Amino acid sequence: MAWCLSVLFIVGVVGCSEQAPPAPDANEAVPSAAVESPAAPQMPTEAPIAAPAPAPAPAPSPEAMVVSVNGEEITEGQVARAIDVYVRRAGAQLSSLPPNILEQVKKQARQQIVNNLVAETLLDQQVKAANIAVTDEQVTDAIATQGARRNPPITVDQFKQMVVAQGGSFDEVLAQYKVNMARQQYLEAQWAGKIDVNDAMAQTYYDEHPDEYKVKEQIQASHILIKTDVADANDPNAVKATAKAEAEQLLAQLKDGADFAELAKTHSDCPSASRGGDLGLFGRGQMVPPFEQAAFALQPGEMSGVVETQFGYHIIKVTDKKEAGTTPFEEAKVQILTNLANQKKSQFVNEMIESLKAKATIVHADNAAPVPSAGPTEN
Repeated sequence: MAWCLSVLFIVGVVGCSEQAPPAPDANEAVPSAAVESPAAPQMPTEAPIAAPAPAPAPAPSPEAMVVSVNGEEITEGQVARAIDVYVRRAGAQLSSLPPNILEQVKKQARQQIVNNLVAETLLDQQVKAANIAVTDEQVTDAIATQGARRNPPITVDQFKQMVVAQGGSFDEVLAQYKVNMARQQYLEAQWAGKIDVNDAMAQTYYDEHPDEYKVKEQIQASHILIKTDVADANDPNAVKATAKAEAEQLLAQLKDGADFAELAKTHSDCPSASRGGDLGLFGRGQMVPPFEQAAFALQPGEMSGVVETQFGYHIIKVTDKKEAGTTPFEEAKVQILTNLANQKKSQFVNEMIESLKAKATIVHADNAAPVPSAGPTEN
């Protein structure tokens, strides 16, 4: 079983529609020592020959035991919730499947998810034995610190609003933070002094993976978006004409010397309006084609005319441009060292979990063999 060590603040701030990044998942918005996601399911390539549908089996009780780990039960309810999280994290790739195919996918993922829960239970038992406790204040401080590192920064209150807006429970998120921070404290104590990485190892990795450090052309741009929400409009052409006229009026003001950032803040329909329209750095392939074509044709300081995309009418201003090239070793070194250390930590945890499993009493409700071990795996 491979363990992924990711102490990450996974809160994706929803950006502008032309980039269409995934919305944040409240269940993911925690720093975690997370187990490996189940492998991508094998989708049927042909429709099976129709056959009489068997009578559905009665659904197991949420309180029913699936497996016991040193006397601590993992229930059907816990497994079902973990499967739901797996489906949400996969996004449209799974949620758009027909119900019968989605059920097949869930069944395929179930065993790996049970394995993951067994590993988490073993780790939590070690945390409890070590008397590690995390306070509410430590959790709030961690969220605030990690939120401040984001671009743009996000406050604890903004994070809470995002969780609630998606139908999540902020109290549950805080509880999961507390669990994961305690796990992290325990693991850090276990691998202290055992994770050795150095500049020579980083240089070797850099030399052996040159393609990873090739940088494509990027630009930084701001924009003003006037949306055209025509899906429910009685007269889509009139809606588009009104939006275009507004964009052209704003363009005229900009040509007369109006401040781009100020007009973006007061008129743009994109969430980037609060940042004066700033979209940050992006490369080719990240924006819809009409937007990309117009933006990459500009030099720093230049402004486009009115550009139409499926989201509406844009005025684009390029503020910076980075040519294609290669990231120097000295710039890449810190990240390489971090990645190498994380690989070693992942291997350490794999081996620790396998050791705990070998000594544990793991009993399945169906009297099957204990949860199979895949052995330590280096990510």
